[in-house]
Amino acid sequence: MTSREAHTFVVVSTAHLTAQTARYLDNVPAKEWPCVGGPYGNYGWFVYAHEEDANAGPDRIPEDLFTVMAWARKEGFHYILFDCDGDVVAVLPSYDW
Repeated sequence: MTSREAHTFVVVSTAHLTAQTARYLDNVPAKEWPCVGGPYGNYGWFVYAHEEDANAGPDRIPEDLFTVMAWARKEGFHYILFDCDGDVVAVLPSYDW
């Protein structure tokens, strides 16, 4: 029998992203994002928790988004679901927009 690969994800509040990053994720087609992911209906976004960032140019992941990715990886998660009703994580920056 073949074993299947399994990944975990964490649900966090969209408040962990700045309004600028949220507008970007809403207005730019997912295939053009500097990270793997896509919209989560009208509620947020689902993204892969990248371990590295290009740090420059169009492939640079916004700092607020990459901060959550680094935290998620440290906590053992592979993906992040940013949900408007998700919990605010005390150790992560949050933004009021």
